[in-house]
Amino acid sequence: MHDPATPESRRRAVSSATGSVRAEGLTPSPDYLTDAEEYAAGRITADELVERAEARHRPPGATRPAP
Repeated sequence: MHDPATPESRRRAVSSATGSVRAEGLTPSPDYLTDAEEYAAGRITADELVERAEARHRPPGATRPAP
């Protein structure tokens, strides 16, 4: 189980997610890899990681959907 409080668990989660993307034949963007490293190092939260990814793919002028 993923425990975001531990660096080892965050690194495993990032490695698993990145591996899944690559297994699908896709290439993670440099921006994602940078953000994933920030998460793995504990400098940002999982929520911030998701927000950054969504913001990169959100159409200009669109806002984040309500939770």
